[in-house]
Amino acid sequence: MRIFKIYAHIHRMKTRLNITIDDTVLTYIKSYAAARQISISQIIEGHFRNIVTSEGQKENILEVMDRMETPSGIGSDDDFKKGYYEARNEKYGR
Repeated sequence: MRIFKIYAHIHRMKTRLNITIDDTVLTYIKSYAAARQISISQIIEGHFRNIVTSEGQKENILEVMDRMETPSGIGSDDDFKKGYYEARNEKYGR
């Protein structure tokens, strides 16, 4: 009786990206990558992945404030929202 092991390797498709970068920055990033024993591609991919995932995680400040408990001795939640909008209007003039 023979036993066969079959392995399937699934790899994500990689795409080439050409970028233009300042020589000084390239020198620094090469030494940074060498010190950490990673490739420049891994650094760039990690940075892009960070940007993309952090964009989806942003929350509206009002939603965060709604989940917070009101400290004792302070008015209602409406006072917080009113204060937020007043401060925003002063800062941005809207």
